[in-house]
Amino acid sequence: MSRENTAVAAEHGGRLDVKSIVLPIPHFDLSPRLLAISRYLPRVLLVVWVLTLPLEFTKTYFPNQAFEVSRIVLVLCLLAFGAQIAIERGEVRVPMTMSMLGLALFTVYATVSAVAVGSVQGMKTAAAMVAYVLMMLTVFNWTRSHADHRQVWSALAVSAIVLAAVGLLLYLTNSYIWNPPNIGILRLNATFHDPNIFARFLGFAMMTMVLLAADLQVSARQRALWVAAALATALIMPFTFSRAVWALTFVVALVVIAMARQRKRALALVGLIVAIFAAVAVIDPSVLSRAALLAQNLESPFKNRAFLERAPWLSFLSVLPLDSVRQYLIGSGLIMFADHPIFGIGFGTFSQSLLGPYAGLVPPGVDDTASHTSLITVVAETGLLGLAIVLLAGYSFVRSTWRATKQSTAERALVLAPAIGLLVIALTSQFSGRFFEEPYLWLFLGLAYSAQAGLDGSRGYVSESRSR
Repeated sequence: MSRENTAVAAEHGGRLDVKSIVLPIPHFDLSPRLLAISRYLPRVLLVVWVLTLPLEFTKTYFPNQAFEVSRIVLVLCLLAFGAQIAIERGEVRVPMTMSMLGLALFTVYATVSAVAVGSVQGMKTAAAMVAYVLMMLTVFNWTRSHADHRQVWSALAVSAIVLAAVGLLLYLTNSYIWNPPNIGILRLNATFHDPNIFARFLGFAMMTMVLLAADLQVSARQRALWVAAALATALIMPFTFSRAVWALTFVVALVVIAMARQRKRALALVGLIVAIFAAVAVIDPSVLSRAALLAQNLESPFKNRAFLERAPWLSFLSVLPLDSVRQYLIGSGLIMFADHPIFGIGFGTFSQSLLGPYAGLVPPGVDDTASHTSLITVVAETGLLGLAIVLLAGYSFVRSTWRATKQSTAERALVLAPAIGLLVIALTSQFSGRFFEEPYLWLFLGLAYSAQAGLDGSRGYVSESRSR
């Protein structure tokens, strides 16, 4: 690839264009030992970041809970990448796609929106998004080969197995690490703050492992690791009692079977997962009772008088498969959007608005003001402009993913795996929120762009030294 500022990789077989931006930094002659460290460090830091991402409970050990172990590792990754650019690489590779441009544009727009309305929460979220965009570019630059990708996916598999074991231990001992449940049943959250987010983690780990185990040609040991991760997550997912994630993971499983080239293998793995889930449901009646409670909730009509008096058109919420809390939150978001259709109420102000100018929409006895539906959050807080940017980025990503599937079988699997993870996140965020704040979103985007750009055989990560 050319090292000039305007160099753009040619597109072959559906591969993503990549621009190498050369920075005007003086050259440093490194000793062989320092050069070896510079080339080996990305592997270690990236794996450590993946392994520490689930450790949300560690924020309780910091004074203001703004930090947790994974965020510290993220900062170390960014510092290491910056140092690597300064002393060795001298360039940054950037995926040239409309989805990348859309993500960057939405991050800027969200930041401006939060500052304009003075939303502290919005500015915190926007700052996190800036850090995650930089981390996404770091992942993109650090995963240049099949070996790099397999290492990251193996780290995710190990993480899933460990979290499943922790969840099983908590279930058997009827205990928790932090944030105890308040609804009368022990909804497992393991090391996460929210059981729904733990369920999401199990869902995307499970589905990505199924696809990789089915399609990617690897050693028997590595395939066994991915299969073990898929089955372990299936064993523990019922105890999250996250009904929406249960259903949506099954939907994604059908997509995985349809997209896999080794469909029989994928179907067999999904069959084992369903069998494990069903066996757990039979052994523990609370799983089935939770599913029955979902059916009862979905049968309750939308009767919020404050909504229907203010916006009679919201009566359509009665026919949607939603519980009463999500009905009210979605209705509130749509009213906010109707009042501020172009720019929205301001990034990060959804909950604040329900405690202020829209407090009359909150039903009696309900104290939940956090949006559970990411699409509604986008339209309410950023209006049509923000929605247009997000939809453009999403369409562009789907299009580039589809084109990249025309590559070899190995690269096709590595293209589809992060796309499947992103699909799980996008779907589940419509019921549990946390989309742009989800660190795995940016990890999968970095892996997806890297795979779409084409990978270097089986070689591990090698920095493009300026001495080349």
